Parts: sequence; C-alpha cells; structure tokens
Amino acid sequence: MSIEKIYDYFRSYDKETYQVFACGDDTPSEQDIEAFESEFNIKLPEDFKEFTMSPLGGLYMEVREEIWPMAQEYEVAPFWEFCRGIMVYGISSEVPEYLDLRANTRAFHESGLSDCIPFFSVIGDGEQIFCFDREGKIVVFDGYEMHGVEGDFESFLLGQIAELEERKDKKVEKLKNRAGR
Repeated sequence: MSIEKIYDYFRSYDKETYQVFACGDDTPSEQDIEAFESEFNIKLPEDFKEFTMSPLGGLYMEVREEIWPMAQEYEVAPFWEFCRGIMVYGISSEVPEYLDLRANTRAFHESGLSDCIPFFSVIGDGEQIFCFDREGKIVVFDGYEMHGVEGDFESFLLGQIAELEERKDKKVEKLKNRAGR
C-alpha cells in the first residue's frame, strides 16, 4: 500500500491558506508501531502505518485565522462554520497530547469504547470520532453508536481534506458576501 496521493497533495497544498503541523523528522519507527499494536491488541492498516511513520504523521491542518476567523465564544452559526481543520493522531514522541494516538486511545478506552482506536477528528466537531476497528476498517462513533465508513485511509484522508476545502470556500464566499453589503 502506498499513500502517494497524500504526499502529492502536501507537496503542493496552499501554504497561504492552511497552517499544517506534523511530526516532521521525529517519525516513529516500525518498532514503535508494533509496540502500539501490541499494547492495544490491534493491527493498524498498512497505509495508516506508512502515514504515521512519515513526516506527515501526527497531522494538524487548519485554515489560517486571517482567512477563516475562529468563532467567538457564544457565537451562533451553522455547524459547519466551526469545522475549520482536521487532525490525524500520531505516535511520534514529540506529538502534543491532543494529537497523541496513545493518549487518545487510552481516553477512548477508559470511556468504555475499547474495540477501536480513534485516529482522526475534525476540529470543531466534538461529536464524531473516526476510528479503526479491530480489523483495521474505518468506523465513526457519532456519540451513540459506530457506523462503517467506506474506503481505505488514503481515500478517507483525501476526502476529509476535500471537505475541509469545500467548507473553507463556502466560508470565504460567505465572508465576501457579508463584506459587500
């Protein structure tokens, strides 16, 4: 398996629009991945493992504040207007706790959901948590139950990036229309 399309995207993404942080040179080793799998009794999908061991692992991607201002406390808006970024959890020793796959997995398991590994979330969406089940398939927990998600990790992540870009375009258009009044 390869994540070449993800690499292609990040080679040419719009750096003026998005701020992106990842583990960079502090990539985990195969032994780190194996230790994680052993600790949590799960086999991660190969494309996710490749991503996690790449400089992109532990990914945080958000639309820049000057393009899409953060919501203010008590602001009322359609739900999608709060979803201005994405996070893929990682295993790097330098990853911040909110992006740490181990910390997120422990917290998820402590909440009683021990049959899957949370690996992805949309910034601003506290309801949906995307996970791998014990078979390495992608599922989403909506706060009540698990639902299957089609596709592999690469297609999933590229789809989530495309959705973020659509939300960004919609927000920019809304801000332009508001300024033109």
